[in-house]
Amino acid sequence: MTFEQLAIATRSSTAWLNNARRLLGRRMHRTPSGARWWGLVRMLNHEVGIPLKSSALAADLILGGETSTHRVRIAASDDGSTGLSVDLERFHSTANAALSAAFAFAPLKKRGRPRRSRAQRSSSFEFSPVWEIRVQNEREALTDLAHHLREWDAYPRGIEPGLPFMMDLATLQALPRLALSSSKGPIDVILEPSDQVTV
Repeated sequence: MTFEQLAIATRSSTAWLNNARRLLGRRMHRTPSGARWWGLVRMLNHEVGIPLKSSALAADLILGGETSTHRVRIAASDDGSTGLSVDLERFHSTANAALSAAFAFAPLKKRGRPRRSRAQRSSSFEFSPVWEIRVQNEREALTDLAHHLREWDAYPRGIEPGLPFMMDLATLQALPRLALSSSKGPIDVILEPSDQVTV
């Protein structure tokens, strides 16, 4: 997994990953499990507002244990009256979709010297077998698309079968790009701003 793929899989940036790695003193494991861990740290830090070091400790607790439950709760106060609840099934669903997007959309870097480009004939072109769906970031349109994608058995492309995945409004809202396999063939879903008009 490249650094660019890891950034997409964790829904962060290479700059954030580098800074977080340095501040935490942790190795950067560029694997699917490493991407899930760093993605949870970023989410707890950025979206929930937990300090970075506390986010890392929470990620260790949440993902480090062997649990068959779909929800995990960590006490945030001494008496346990307040706490952090994590829907693990939802988290892994989003993480699997983000990993799929990382494999599909990250730029490929080839080793060695770049080859000199040859002028291509004007008549030659490449046909992509992947269907591209561009959808505006509006609740009604996304709900409608999620319904169709469920009917087509949509699942993150390139991810082993049987892992958690929820094809719904929340998934479409969470990820600007989705790479899916389906009964209709491979599909890329691109989320566009609601005020952008497509022709």
